[in-house]
Amino acid sequence: MMIIHPLLASQQSPDFRQSWQLSGVWRRAINLVAEGGALLTLHRQGSGFSPAGWVIRTHDFDALRAVLRGNETPLTVPGGIQLGPFLLYQPQRCCSLRITSRPHSPRLSPAWMNRGEETGLFGPLMLAANLPLCSELRQFRHCFFSALAGVSTDWRQWLGKGPGLTPSHDDTLTGMLLAAWYFGALNKVSGQHFFAASGNLEQATTVVSVSYLRYAAAGYFASPLLHFTHALRRQERLDAAIDSLLALGHTSGADTLLGFWIGQQIIEG
Repeated sequence: MMIIHPLLASQQSPDFRQSWQLSGVWRRAINLVAEGGALLTLHRQGSGFSPAGWVIRTHDFDALRAVLRGNETPLTVPGGIQLGPFLLYQPQRCCSLRITSRPHSPRLSPAWMNRGEETGLFGPLMLAANLPLCSELRQFRHCFFSALAGVSTDWRQWLGKGPGLTPSHDDTLTGMLLAAWYFGALNKVSGQHFFAASGNLEQATTVVSVSYLRYAAAGYFASPLLHFTHALRRQERLDAAIDSLLALGHTSGADTLLGFWIGQQIIEG
């Protein structure tokens, strides 16, 4: 049995002592899903990590990924998870991926939206973010504005649209939630109720996306999103932080940045 000691875990990652299934093996991430729907993601070092994540050293991740066929059954054992010929021990180091909320934080300048990266549904970012927004994004913005005002909103009508493991609209909503937390328009109480009227989100989109959205509503975001808000607040190294954000997924980064841009318009506008 080969041993892997993860470098780091999110404090918000689920308890490893559950019954897991291998959900997906990707170039930079391996997803495990529990019977109750909890997600645990093993992230390759240097790729950022999520609130549901453990960070695995590059050579350990590559060795694990190379032997997985995708049909293995993870086995919970004392102290960790056995996956194929590897034993992943529970990480010893943890950090929180909660965003800090401060009203009247610096806004994202329109100049940063002048980018050619493709969104999933609306073409290049510079066109998608151009005002006035297209009718679908205006409706999306209105729903988010209403939800922040306390109007009961069923988000299933919006979720699952667009390509990717986290579909485009889901990423855009994550970006809106990021803006809401960044500017202090959501808090622990209102965040808990954000998806209350949406029923079973798994009926509308992927398990991975549901996990990210529920974490986002509670104020927890993947590290590249937190780095972006930290850079924006300090107005330092913002170009590098936006580049890292836009590098996420195929269109996830652009869709998330578009969502943040839309969100800040209604929160601070």
